[in-house]
Amino acid sequence: MLDNKRRAQVLEYSILQNTTFEGPIIGRLDGRNFSEFVRDEFGRLLDYAGVAPRRSDGKFDPDALKTGEFIVLPGLIYRYRLKGRRRAA
Repeated sequence: MLDNKRRAQVLEYSILQNTTFEGPIIGRLDGRNFSEFVRDEFGRLLDYAGVAPRRSDGKFDPDALKTGEFIVLPGLIYRYRLKGRRRAA
């Protein structure tokens, strides 16, 4: 289990900043629409993977993220697309 300082660092690096929603709107969270994809500040495309879980203190739980997953505000999980992976039609 991570101590509080280490957990805060992990959480800080788990939240993507400067993202742009792309593609069709697939839902609404916290009064905002969200899309199937986001693009990060480096141009990489990420797929929607779910809603970010929160701990009992209300903070996001970085331990719930899998490899390649990041939190995009207002509290969504997006996953980096694997090279060569194609979207089902």
